[in-house]
Amino acid sequence: MTSLSWHRIVTRYEVEHDLVLPELTVKTIVVEGKKICLGRFKNEYYALDDKCMHAGGSLGEGKCDLNGNVICPFHRYKYNMVTGKNTSGEGYYANTHPLETREDGIYIGLPVKKWWQLF
Repeated sequence: MTSLSWHRIVTRYEVEHDLVLPELTVKTIVVEGKKICLGRFKNEYYALDDKCMHAGGSLGEGKCDLNGNVICPFHRYKYNMVTGKNTSGEGYYANTHPLETREDGIYIGLPVKKWWQLF
């Protein structure tokens, strides 16, 4: 099991005043130097790696369809926000990251790097 490091990405104030993301939208955020695509679907937030596995497009610069798929702006490849699975049939996956709502906001869990990955 991978150890996770938790980072607050949204404050309680932003959640309470609906300042994070409109429904069916995505955006790129940077957490600990890592680009993450943050999306909202059915009033829930989801996080996956910001990089399309096909050609490296920024998923956070794409769009979200009515089925909760992030659409890459380069070649329109689609990724399910919940599972990260490519839904347009090419077989790619985008890594997803757990989100946790706490009293003071929303946190993302990122894998803790091993000591040999720090250099």
